[in-house]
Amino acid sequence: MPKLGITVAVAVLVGLTSVSLAVLLLVLAVFLIAWAQEPKRTEAFVGSLPYGSYLLKGLAQLDLILASWGLKQ
Repeated sequence: MPKLGITVAVAVLVGLTSVSLAVLLLVLAVFLIAWAQEPKRTEAFVGSLPYGSYLLKGLAQLDLILASWGLKQ
């Protein structure tokens, strides 16, 4: 997952076409890197947010997708 996050960050920095899209993708990249480094703490933080339970369900789905693509170790 850190590789995926770094790849997204580099892609955003190289192709800054839309500022709002770039910011969104950079936030996603930082989140993926943090999630890979500290999964329990990141999930605890996400769970404490409004609609955290829905976000955690989405994270579980994302985890399954990444695992099926071989991007998660």
